[in-house]
Amino acid sequence: MFDVDFFGKSFTERVGEFSRDHGDNDVRVEIVTLGGQRFDILRVTATDLGLRLYTRNEQMVYLPYQYIAHVEVSILEDHRIVGFQLSTSTD
Repeated sequence: MFDVDFFGKSFTERVGEFSRDHGDNDVRVEIVTLGGQRFDILRVTATDLGLRLYTRNEQMVYLPYQYIAHVEVSILEDHRIVGFQLSTSTD
């Protein structure tokens, strides 16, 4: 069960350690609900009853702990092509 203690200082330290172990790369943290909804978060504030999530798509969501299925932490990688161009001529 997730609670305020899980998302306290030790969680922040574990995420920081994970980032350092991967060359100080940016980290992605996703909170997944029991219903399968995924929140890609930038910042978390833990309260006694739940989490205040600040997401990458500029939402603030309050999520009670009992609705959290799991937390995923991964390295944020950008797979976009650096110089993509489309040809507009018919040659």
